Amino acid sequence: MTRSLNAVALGLLLVLLAGACVTTPPRTLILHPIDLTDPLNPETLRKLLGSAEMQLPAPEEYYLGPGDIITIRLIGRPDILGGDRGQEGVEFRLTDSSTISLPMIGAVSVRNKTVAQLQQDLSTAYAAFVKDPRPLVIVNFFNRNQVTVLGSVREPGKYPYEYGDTLLDAVFKAGGVAPGGRGGGMAPGRYLHLYRERLTAEERATLTLEELAERLTVQGQVRPREEIVMPIDELVSHGTLQHNIPVQPGDVILLASAGTVHVQGRVDTPGVVFLGPSVNTVTQAINERGGLRFSASSTVEVVRTYPDGHYATYRMDIRRMRGRQSPDFRVQEGDEIFVYGDPVRAVGEYLGELFRGSVRAGASATYNPVN
Repeated sequence: MTRSLNAVALGLLLVLLAGACVTTPPRTLILHPIDLTDPLNPETLRKLLGSAEMQLPAPEEYYLGPGDIITIRLIGRPDILGGDRGQEGVEFRLTDSSTISLPMIGAVSVRNKTVAQLQQDLSTAYAAFVKDPRPLVIVNFFNRNQVTVLGSVREPGKYPYEYGDTLLDAVFKAGGVAPGGRGGGMAPGRYLHLYRERLTAEERATLTLEELAERLTVQGQVRPREEIVMPIDELVSHGTLQHNIPVQPGDVILLASAGTVHVQGRVDTPGVVFLGPSVNTVTQAINERGGLRFSASSTVEVVRTYPDGHYATYRMDIRRMRGRQSPDFRVQEGDEIFVYGDPVRAVGEYLGELFRGSVRAGASATYNPVN
């Protein structure tokens, strides 16, 4: 009996020490919880939409080049281009050659021309043989019209651009936003990044190599692409149309993932939590790791490291947040959540486990099946 009491006493002492000691994070600044539940407030959106990078032009014209496939027709005169084959026109796959050859008018330059420019050239050329010619140029395949979609989408990759495509069109071509968690992939963060070439399609088509080099470099260094930042939630979830801007050939769209946080201490299964639309606060992250243990203290700390290297510690009452008595705390990628132990509650947890162990042992000893 004395030996059992000594064992219990030793166990209680160890629990008290363990409950009060969790790996202590470095601390430089302790702050009260801040309200990060709605950083995309109306004022923030107003400033974003009023910024210079949001004043975007309509989609650019496409300039024809090698690899494109086009069909040329003469409306009302299928006999000229279709001949006796009963076709409406003639199809060309453009090559490195800058010209194509057509009946009656011979070689026609097509390289680095828009559809409208080529139609005008054909109208002028056929006017010498046909009264009121009405040429029609159809682009069947845009070789240079591709948009790259990366990050938290179901199928990242390069996708063909069609005239008039918007951000939502590009995201849907890539399978839509990744749901994260059991749904697959990493859920997106709060912002979409669009990286766009600084040269327009017309400039790329008409400037010389020397002029291109001059436009794209500053003091010998290549200028980076322009970056446009959009709020994902407003764009994808709410379909706010002013955010659904046109894309252009060559655009790179990045839906950065929401990232992860690390939950440590007195939770059921400490570890990494993948953030997403349904997991972005302290209580949600803790629930993802099985919830609080009985021995957990009400005090939780979130340690956040900022881009410039300094970090801050936010201290909050987890049980008040779970009871909706205080606002939940929105976490960010890289946050560390520390759930500390309470000595008194640790004793209660230990005694509860001891009691359950005794009950299981008694039930096992009572059950004695006959062989």
